[in-house]
Amino acid sequence: MRVYKATNADMDCTMGSGTYHYVLGVPAVADRSMCGRTGLHACEYVLDCTSYYGLGISNRFFVAEASGDIVEDGMDTRISCTKLTLVQELDIRGITAHAILYMAEHPRREGWEKESSLLQVKRDRAEALQPGSIAIARGGHPLARGAAGSCLGLVQEKNREVTDARLLIVGRRGIKPHTWYTLADGMPQEVRE
Repeated sequence: MRVYKATNADMDCTMGSGTYHYVLGVPAVADRSMCGRTGLHACEYVLDCTSYYGLGISNRFFVAEASGDIVEDGMDTRISCTKLTLVQELDIRGITAHAILYMAEHPRREGWEKESSLLQVKRDRAEALQPGSIAIARGGHPLARGAAGSCLGLVQEKNREVTDARLLIVGRRGIKPHTWYTLADGMPQEVRE
């Protein structure tokens, strides 16, 4: 099962009363899995990882493959498993893309809205106020804007089904800083205030 794992800068995570060091491509194994207690923890929604390891602060985010005994406890999309392999590291663009992908694959799931100092994922309107931050707006007419170097997600929906989605990087391909964007006929369009 595809999941997401966040670690500190050294690829270490807390595990029980100690720490565990992950290596890209090398399976980590645990004897038992029980969310919040034992096993290897990850999330189905990449942005749920930010509750445990925030954006910035040199934390790292990965696409991972969970297998073995997999359990969940209803605390966001957190799972615990007995085998977890980090497959690919994600940069800020990749984190944004995988968050949008999750919304498209699971349009009716709750809990997708998130907010922290470098992250704003909200209904209808979102802003990325700092370089390296993420803003994803989701709704009938989503609006997003951000500082140079931030990532924007526009997720258009109708009747709780995602109909279109785009990822924009502020400062590239004509996307201007501190300017609102929406989707019109599937293309990003500047919105004048």
